[in-house]
Amino acid sequence: MIPATVPTEAIFDRGRLPDESRPVHAWNDDGEPLVLWRNELRRAQNIEGFKEVRERHQIVGVVPGGGWMTEWQEPSEGTSFADPVVAWAVYSDGEAKAIDTDSSGEAGLLSPSAKDRRTYHPGHIPDAPLPGEKSPGTSKEGV
Repeated sequence: MIPATVPTEAIFDRGRLPDESRPVHAWNDDGEPLVLWRNELRRAQNIEGFKEVRERHQIVGVVPGGGWMTEWQEPSEGTSFADPVVAWAVYSDGEAKAIDTDSSGEAGLLSPSAKDRRTYHPGHIPDAPLPGEKSPGTSKEGV
């Protein structure tokens, strides 16, 4: 068994649920990733839904939100809401993800691929409207 010295993760497809990620703890003698599964190290390829192995980017710092906002639309109500980005999580590969809080104060990372959410700075016009909205600066006639 070879210890995993570079942070790596195994990705598993969970159907309609978001993909699941599990850290690779070691590699077997054939170079296959081993993950902790039900209290034992198992070959990732032998676990249902295994998709791939990739480098796991770790959070290396957190910086203030800097006035950025996140906005989303509640599809059932047709209304939109906006919150300030409280901070940015900076990853080892240089990527940054916004951190938002819910109504109870729980902080969470925002997914950059969320279709019903956008993150923007109020000093700039957002590039893309939320679903069902008109683009900023367009009239009702489309002029």
